[in-house]
Amino acid sequence: MKVLHVTSGGDTGGGKSHILGLLAALQGKIHAHLLCFLDGPVYREAVEREIPARLLPQERRYDLSVLKKLRRVIEAGGYDLVHSHGSRSNFLLALLKRRLSLPILTTIHSDYELDFLGNIYKQLLYTNLNKLALRSFDYYIAVSDNFRDMLISRGFPPQRLYRVYNGLDLSQVGKPSRDKEDFLRQMGVAVNSQSLLVGTMGRLHPVKGQGVLLEAVPRVLAAFPQTHFLIAGAGSEKKNLIRQAQRLGVADKVHFIGYVAQPDNYFNAVDINVLPSKSESFPYVLLEGALYRLATVASAVGGIPELIVDGENGFLVTPGDSGELADRLLCLLRDEGLRRRLGQNFYTHVRDNFSTEKLATDHVAIYGEILADVTGRG
Repeated sequence: MKVLHVTSGGDTGGGKSHILGLLAALQGKIHAHLLCFLDGPVYREAVEREIPARLLPQERRYDLSVLKKLRRVIEAGGYDLVHSHGSRSNFLLALLKRRLSLPILTTIHSDYELDFLGNIYKQLLYTNLNKLALRSFDYYIAVSDNFRDMLISRGFPPQRLYRVYNGLDLSQVGKPSRDKEDFLRQMGVAVNSQSLLVGTMGRLHPVKGQGVLLEAVPRVLAAFPQTHFLIAGAGSEKKNLIRQAQRLGVADKVHFIGYVAQPDNYFNAVDINVLPSKSESFPYVLLEGALYRLATVASAVGGIPELIVDGENGFLVTPGDSGELADRLLCLLRDEGLRRRLGQNFYTHVRDNFSTEKLATDHVAIYGEILADVTGRG
């Protein structure tokens, strides 16, 4: 079996972790190759990890000169199936669909209707183009049952929809390159040894809900004034979030540390991991944090309730409810034993159930079903 995975190559977060972890785990099971349109983090790391990868440079998102080249790569490669990841590759493969004689599928990594929330131009153009492109695909993989149900509710055919949870490459995580003190010093964060650190990592975007965490900060500091908050990530909302922290009078306790190239250093530094998003799929930032046995508080959205059992291996909160978020943080800050118990339970759950080995095995089975279905209909 020979499968070509196609992606923009510009992902830096969970999308990158998923694609590279899956491709690495597929090696030796099938012939799985990667094609990127940008000389970015995905392509470069694939080369470093000796994953078969090819770069097909695209100057702009809608530079259609790559279509003929992409078609030649697919036809000359003798692939049985093409697997897309992300809106850019979805768009290009949809344009090629009628000229291809093999099935194409795509993984839905996020709610595509919210990907460009906060940017009216991109939402009107990119979101709508991706929605049209998705209708051209033969098969779909959702990363949670919640997302599968969402796609069915939007009219996608259930008989061509699969669900595969994200998985971690356990050999690639859990290895910080800096100790906590060195990392915080590098980030310009000055804290004393008694301070507990609450952190959230993700692009600075309205859908990620960092503003909700900021609204919870004053109440937390009233009870635990030595607490500090790390906000890791880059994005269009940074100026608004900084202004919000200043307005709330908490700017001295909230540290915007920017994009962290090695997330293990961030997870090794924080005591509580928070994800206050309005929408999520099955987030890697929670899976990766679990390997550091971090007590975790996350919004009950997307596939997160399929990952966290409230009160057993973390806390779930209502999205947008800063009061409930503050309550849960206060519970954890005042009870070290609770932090340890929830963190250990989360670690065990993720280690035992969400590996890239299982991710790859599930994909191979799906590919086999698709090819059998295509042969049966042919």
